[in-house]
Parts: sequence; structure tokens; C-alpha cells
Amino acid sequence: MNEQEKLQEKIFEEEQAHLTQTHGKLSAMKEELEERINAISEKAAKEKQDIRSNLSLNFDSDTDSMETYIEFEAMSHSITQYNIEQDAATEKLGRVKRLLKAPYFARVKLQFDPTEEPEDYYIGSAGVSENAYEHLVIDWRSPIAETYYNQENGKTFYTVNGNRVDVDLQLRRQYNLEEDRLFSFFDTQVAIEDPMLLQSLASSRTDKMKAITATIQKEQNAVIRCADVPVLLVNGIAGSGKTSVLLQRIAYLFYRQRENLRPDQVYLLTINPVFRQYIDQVLPDLGEENPRTITWKDFVHIANAPDKGPYEPAKEADLVKIERALKSLRLEEEDFRPVMQKGRCVLSRREIKKAVEGLTRIETGVRLMNILADRLTEIARDKIRRMERDDKRNYDVEMAAGTEPETEGSGQAASAAAFNSMDPYAETDEPGFREQNRIRNQYGGAFSAIGHFAFLDIERIGCRILGRKKLTSAEWIWLKILLTGMGDKNVRYVMIDEVQDYTAAQLMVLRRYFGSAKFMMLGDEFQAIRQGTASFGKIRELFGQVEEFPLLTSYRSSPEITEIFTGLLPREKRIRTASVQRPGTAPVRMACASTEDYLLRLKSLINAAKQDKGLTAVICGNRRSLERIVELLGEDAPPVIRRNQALPAGGVFLITPELVKGLEFDGVILPDADPQMYPEDNLSRHRLYTAVSRAIRRLSILAEGELTGLLENNAE
Repeated sequence: MNEQEKLQEKIFEEEQAHLTQTHGKLSAMKEELEERINAISEKAAKEKQDIRSNLSLNFDSDTDSMETYIEFEAMSHSITQYNIEQDAATEKLGRVKRLLKAPYFARVKLQFDPTEEPEDYYIGSAGVSENAYEHLVIDWRSPIAETYYNQENGKTFYTVNGNRVDVDLQLRRQYNLEEDRLFSFFDTQVAIEDPMLLQSLASSRTDKMKAITATIQKEQNAVIRCADVPVLLVNGIAGSGKTSVLLQRIAYLFYRQRENLRPDQVYLLTINPVFRQYIDQVLPDLGEENPRTITWKDFVHIANAPDKGPYEPAKEADLVKIERALKSLRLEEEDFRPVMQKGRCVLSRREIKKAVEGLTRIETGVRLMNILADRLTEIARDKIRRMERDDKRNYDVEMAAGTEPETEGSGQAASAAAFNSMDPYAETDEPGFREQNRIRNQYGGAFSAIGHFAFLDIERIGCRILGRKKLTSAEWIWLKILLTGMGDKNVRYVMIDEVQDYTAAQLMVLRRYFGSAKFMMLGDEFQAIRQGTASFGKIRELFGQVEEFPLLTSYRSSPEITEIFTGLLPREKRIRTASVQRPGTAPVRMACASTEDYLLRLKSLINAAKQDKGLTAVICGNRRSLERIVELLGEDAPPVIRRNQALPAGGVFLITPELVKGLEFDGVILPDADPQMYPEDNLSRHRLYTAVSRAIRRLSILAEGELTGLLENNAE
């Protein structure tokens, strides 16, 4: 053994000893926290029992009542303190348990002052301290961890609360370890040479996305730690880690704003339910709750709008036309819906129209609707009182005449019964708070309809403006926002993945609905596989001042596969892209002269894929092609993944392009790469680019007849 090998062995032993020590401290910390949580629970239960035994409920006098309330307050305060202490211990226990699986993944040695000794910092998926000031492991999101992701030995810096801290990075070491066992370590400077990154990329893919915390690259880190800007736009090629960066960014925001940012204040829009299930474990694995993850269809339901289908043909020009038309629009009687309560008309269209006639000087919009809603509330309250008095008079007449009144609970009899049980305030014409509450409670449906502007026929108003018979969901929501101010001001961040698949109209609606939110949008303009979606130029125009980041390195596919899908890009984009994967298996291209030969080769590819580890997707060009291939394969057909279905843990499956966005598979088979499925136009180029770029190591391209010319001709 030479001197270099001896030195490496000695360093390995020292690193293993440190790992063993750290894992031991974490194990002891876990036991201590579990004992503390149990002790808190037992102590809290005992104190609650003592309180129940000793608490005397005495409301005989004002003084006695006050003393009882003070005892209640003391009890409540005591229980709250126990809850706070237990929550803190439980949260720390969660972090310790995560670290026990892998205590850390990196170490940096930093020198802050030339006259002082360098300091070591171990970086992990969470941070814990042995005491209030000594860090056992620091969180990857902490400011000091930025020195690791900067990937620059020597003079570097990190930022704390906007202040720059200059340091000398003397060591940047990565670890491959599990629990208390060290497998290897690497000292690196250049990210794309990191053995840990390449090892991570070489692992088989499963049905769930994993966090990339240990292998975040410099260009990705710039996005994750970007300043809290109003609009962040990421334009990355296939396989550049856009979705992983998005999820790490969310985790980073939760960490930096721990005290005032809740998961329900963050919306993540995904393009389909399959992808939503694919990413649902990334944030929990980092100790964070998932934000509200929705599709466009889910958003339509949240806005209480009619669902007009998965695709939105709404045009930006139509939304602009609606907004301009409102300035001079005068509402007609048929633009309103009657306000009903248990089958009875509380406000008719004519009554609503009459109420709005006195407001003609106010432009149709939010101010007018709010004033109208207040006026309608008063009109409804007065009308309900008259209805109840009329019902009571009719009830008394029927009783005097010996006529059997309506059964209790129905229309007139119910109103009469309610009138008889009125508060004394109701005997006069003064409303009184209790009388108002009684009416509001009994006729809550009607008042809720007024408060939510259900008296507006949004569909008719919009169709009248646009001269059409129906609206899209986007147009309906847009008009409702303009008329009523509908929206969610509580949401602070809206994250949109695969933004290239949204129309300009949809993005306009989302921006107006979430008016107080900051936006982060990620996509690949060359994966736009539907007509009419917004270009990145249009996105910049819609959102104004945008902080934009390009991601041009592919971490997903082998160089051979990367060469095929980047060959579909425009030349100026293609020459700026790169792959960091090691060389792999050459892609297979097959043009079959007959259906028999085609079927034989397709079955052979599928059978071979079944023997491999990981996932293989047979990506059919569209639904019709998928059904044909299922029929051809018969009993040998793999399972089909449809909307709202999760991916299998392994094996082979059939799927269509609109469901593979953001996903990646060990192998991809394209069974219909012919000129009919992929003619030589831009949309087909994008569809083929999307399908090919899902493959990591194995790609097979098959056609019954000749292959599409897109694979032969590079984009110019």
C-alpha cells in the first residue's frame, strides 16, 4: 500500500468514526425526545385530572363567576404550554428520525478569519443542535450551506438577511452513506464531475420522485435560493431538473418563512393527476407538508365555475373584450337569477333589476356589485318580514275558519310558527340585533346567495358580451372576477409547473384570481404539445417584470438519448445544451415492412423491458394509437395508465404523451414513430421531443412502415 492509499484509508477511518459518533448522538437524542414526549403527556394528563377534581363551577354572583373564569383561563394556559412543549419536541423528533437514515451528505471546511482555525459544518436534509449553539448537522437550506452549493473552493461567500459573509472554502466533501455506515467520500470542485451525482443519476427510477438535496447543482441552486421576487420564470430543457428545483424551492421558502408561511398559502398547479401522485412524497421526505396541489380542473371547481372540459380554447383577446365591454355594459333583467329559499322566491329578477336601476351612474364592476349586494340584503330582510306577517295573517284566518292549516315545516305554516316564536323585538318595527340574526339564520341560504353574487347569471352576461352561446371556464371565472372581485387574497405563492401547456387566458385568470400571490413558473417551450398555448414571450408580456433563469444541462438521459431529443431543438438552443450522464446503450430504431414484423418486434421489446429493473413506458402518440396497440398485443398488452391513476412501482405500461410531462423512466418505447403520427411540423416536433426525453438509459423507436422524417432531419 503506497502513501496515498494509506492516507485515504486513514481519512476513511476518521470519517467513519465521526459518522458513528454522530449517529450515536442522534440515537441518544431520539430516545431522550421520546421519553420527554411521554413525560409531557403523562404530566399533562395528571394535571388535567387534578384540574377536573379541584375546579369548582360557581356562577352564583358576578364575583364567583369571575373567579371561575380565572380558573378556566389558568387551566387553558397550562394546557397550551404543554401543547407547545410537546409540539416542539415532536417536530425535533421528526428531524432526528430523518437524519438517522442518513445523518448528512456533505461537509464544508470554512475559514472566516485568517487568524482563526477553520470550522467544519456537516450538511444534511434537516438541522439539529446538541444544545442552543453547537450544530450537530446544519440544514441544507441554511445560509451557510450555500457555500457547498456554490461549488467554488477558495474565496466564496454566503448571504444572511441580505448581508454578505466572505469565507475561504478549504474543503468540499461529499459522502455516500446510510445510517451509521460510510461507503465512500469524494472531494470535488466541479459539479458535473461529482461521483455522487452520477451515482444518483444511475439509480433505477420508481413510481415516486425523490429529493435531489444532495446533488443540487449550481445553476439549480441559483433558482432555489433566488430572492423573493414577484415573478420567477424558469425555462429549462428536458431533464434539467425543473420540477425537482420547484419542490426544493418550496421547501426552501417554508424553511426561510417558518413562522409565517403555511402550506395552505401555497398552490402548486400540475398538468395532470398522474404527475401529482408522482411528486407527492418529495416534500414529506424533507419534513415539509405538501402545498395545495391542484390541476386546472381542480382550480375551476375551487372557483365554483362550470367545468367545460380539460382543454381551454379561451383566447386572450376575448378576455380583453370582456373587460372593455364592462365599462359601458348595462345589466338587463335576464342577466339576473331569482334568489330562492326552500322553494320560495325571496327576490325576483324584476326586484333585482329595480334595485340596480338607481345605480346607473356607477360603472358595472366590483363597486357596483358590492353596493347592490348590500341593497339587496336590506330589501330581502324587509320582504321576509312582510312575508312572515302575511303568512301569520293567513294562518290566523284559516284557524278561525276551522280550516286545517298547512303541515308544520312547509312554507306558510313554518313562517307562521317562526313569527309566533319571534323575539319581543319583532313586535315593533325596529330590527334589533337578535331579530336580524333570527332572520339571517332562518333564511341563511338566501342571504348567502346574495353575498356570493349567485343572483348574477355570469354565463348569460358573458355570452351577451361575446355574442356566443357558451363560455369557457376561463372566460366564466374572468368575468366573475371582474364583476365581483372574486379571488383568494390569502394565497402567497402560486407555483405553475409545465407552464408552456397553459393558454394566455388561463394565466391571466390565475394571476387575477391570486392577486396577492408571488408566482413561480417552470417549463420548456419545446414541450408545448397543444395548439394555442402561451409562448414564453407572451408569459413575459403578461407578467411584466420577470426574474428569469435558463437551465440548459440535462441530468436525466444518456448522451446518446440526449443527442436525439436535442437534435429536435433549434440550432442556437441545441449547441448550448449538455448531458452529464456517462455513455450508455445506443438507442434502437426499427422501421418494419409488415404488420407481422412490427408486432413481433414490439412484443420482443416489451418482453425484454420486463426483464430489466425500473420502469419502462410505452408512449403512444395519442389515445387512438394506444387502443390499437392494446388490440394488436391482446393478452400480451401491458397495463394502461389513464388520468387519476398512479404509476406502477416497476415494470412496463402504456401511456400517452399528455400524461408523461415531468416524468422520467429507465426505458421508453415509442411504438408509432411514423410520419402519420409525427408529421414534420413544429407541434409534432414538440410531441416527439417530449416523448423521447422521458428516457434515461434505454430508448427504442419503432414504426410500422417508415420512421418519421423528424428523426432524420435536424431542426434548423
